[in-house]
Amino acid sequence: MASKSNLLDKKEICTLLNISRPHLWRLRKEPGFPEPVERSGAREYWSQVAILRWAAMVGRHLAARVPFLYWPVPVNPAPYGGARVIDGYTVLSWDAEFGRLSFVYPPLMGGWVSLNELAADVVSDAAAIVVLRPDWRVSKGPNLDALDLAEPYGPYRVLWEDLARVLGMPVPYWPINMRNPQEMLRWRPGIETVCAQAQHELNAGPLFQLAAAYSDDHPTSRTLRELAHIIVHRAFVEADRNLEYWSDYERPVARDVVFAAKPLPMPDPHENPLPQDVRESGWAEVFQREDTLAEQCVSAALQWNGGKHFPFSGVVHLEPEDEGSAVRVEWTSRLVDAPRDARYRVLSSRLEGRALQDPWTGLPVIGLADKAMIAAVPKHLPTVSPLHSIVLDGSVWIRTEDGQLFLAPAQWDGGNTWGYSGTGPTILAHLLDQLLGDISAPAPSTEVLGSSSATGLEALTETDFPHGTVITRQQLEEARNARSRAGGT
Repeated sequence: MASKSNLLDKKEICTLLNISRPHLWRLRKEPGFPEPVERSGAREYWSQVAILRWAAMVGRHLAARVPFLYWPVPVNPAPYGGARVIDGYTVLSWDAEFGRLSFVYPPLMGGWVSLNELAADVVSDAAAIVVLRPDWRVSKGPNLDALDLAEPYGPYRVLWEDLARVLGMPVPYWPINMRNPQEMLRWRPGIETVCAQAQHELNAGPLFQLAAAYSDDHPTSRTLRELAHIIVHRAFVEADRNLEYWSDYERPVARDVVFAAKPLPMPDPHENPLPQDVRESGWAEVFQREDTLAEQCVSAALQWNGGKHFPFSGVVHLEPEDEGSAVRVEWTSRLVDAPRDARYRVLSSRLEGRALQDPWTGLPVIGLADKAMIAAVPKHLPTVSPLHSIVLDGSVWIRTEDGQLFLAPAQWDGGNTWGYSGTGPTILAHLLDQLLGDISAPAPSTEVLGSSSATGLEALTETDFPHGTVITRQQLEEARNARSRAGGT
């Protein structure tokens, strides 16, 4: 027995088809009208699906009341009405048997808009609209939502096979990062699949443009072109994978879908990576530039991998309440004004505040109006003087035997903190272990997590020392050696 939610009595059929009781009485006498599937006393109930499929077959006057999901297979394929771009939406339309059906590709970077808003603002001339959603159902393909504009059925989910059946032809599909509106406007039924370059949401154009300002063998050109090629290759991989997802589609894809575009293959630049010193040299040149193009390249690298290959790592925020800290006053007193070049894009996207520079490291610092500071963190210390002590005061500071003071070096994927059991104190312990042996050693990355080589120092860095604490080299060596003695007993 059918579910009550899928059954209709006479009154509900009249409401569904917008007809009167006498009209329904006449229709029941016509050949092919569905038989009731259930009776309860004098009341009869019909399958809603059966009523809708029957109404879609009997003529335009009733078919117009039926969601397009139930429209019959056309004798001939629906004529293609072309494509339009409206408010960023690419709209492909067909003049199907019972009205215009519009298939809508939303803008890639736009927010999701309800189908009712879309119908009112974008495709009000259609009888029905189908909108491609960003999510995907395994074996069903990308999700599609539909709305019939003339009737209050509300949005409902349809399948690609439903859409292909109503149109009498496979439906065009573009991979998610190949939905170039200009290419989509040129599509026509029967046209061959276009092979084109996939686009990443991160624009690689500025990288190629600035690279052209240098000779091909210059470190800056090589560095910028490598990142641009990585971005372009990733776009190809994503588009190619997007098409591969269709291999799980439960019906033969060719029956329901035609791939309108496929990505142009791009070689994998990871097979021949540049040495890190070349990358750092290349970015050092970019940082000295004061043009907008250089800033765009820095922003692209930050969005891609957080500036992993920059000559310096991330940033540290020095809070206003720590302004009176003795170690901070000492460090701040040596800062000098500097030209506002592309380095400062790493510190702040809005480039507000006073542009400063640490003359001992050459690293940029921004002084903000509220006395806070944003400072670049070195990856290694530019000195040969051995480690003398560390100061835990707001941030972690390193003092060398010749009296120099530095922010503790760090890598892009991890900073230095203390006072708890976690990633920051662990990385700090491994940093101190390395600096005790070589003051110019590069800061460790998160790859050291799980290593037990600095366990004695970890016990120290996990201690909740008050701000202003100074820990001498002797204390650091004793903490490191404590683990070695314990391991040998």
